[in-house]
Amino acid sequence: MEEVQTQRESEQETSDESAQSDQDDNQPIVSPPTQPEPSYPSERLKRAAHMLFFKRGRVPGAKAWELKAGIGKSYEKVLDQLDEELKELDLQVKKVEAGGIGEYSPEDDEADKFRYFVRLRGTLTPKEARMSGWRIDNLAALAAALSLVVSKQGKVERKELEIMIAEKAGRWRTLTLTDTFLRTGYLEEDETGMISLGWRTKAEVDLPSLMMLVAEAKPQDDDAEAPATSSMEESVPQPSEEQSTE
Repeated sequence: MEEVQTQRESEQETSDESAQSDQDDNQPIVSPPTQPEPSYPSERLKRAAHMLFFKRGRVPGAKAWELKAGIGKSYEKVLDQLDEELKELDLQVKKVEAGGIGEYSPEDDEADKFRYFVRLRGTLTPKEARMSGWRIDNLAALAAALSLVVSKQGKVERKELEIMIAEKAGRWRTLTLTDTFLRTGYLEEDETGMISLGWRTKAEVDLPSLMMLVAEAKPQDDDAEAPATSSMEESVPQPSEEQSTE
């Protein structure tokens, strides 16, 4: 009897082990949890936003060495996280070479020749552009000025630029608009009177898209206006010979 009981217990244990093995085989394979991307403390994000948003001199934004001193060596990763946070506000962090601003020398560290700004990610509607303080015709003159500089391999004489602005916006506004573009940083002028792109153009303007729009724009055809003018003259009734004699 004892041998029979022992045999039954052994068979029961074998059956339980087999059932447990089948149950383990049917369970789905769960991959180990992935480590989340490192998230930087909100204080470092706030400090980075303050350094980029608030102007502390002639030029807004902050240079690489300033961010490294204020945030740490991992400032670029902090800026990447800040850029993600700004997406919902249609803003982005822009990295610009500071050589055109006159702040960089070859003796500086390679990373220190860059400056970081916060700029608009998308585009402004015409209504929003008017609310920003710029007139539409002034924006058109600025776009034409930037296109001329780019087409001249980055530099153009001031006299040639003023002639072009006079054709677009009127001769009496030429000096005012040219000085405005220089003062606001969209253009720069050297000692020889040559005009080049300013720091603000590099930070804010999408030059490839601008040049594509300019290339796609159809110039006005003066010959197309001539028939319309002549037809209007023909539609005006001419005085008869009797009326002219009188």
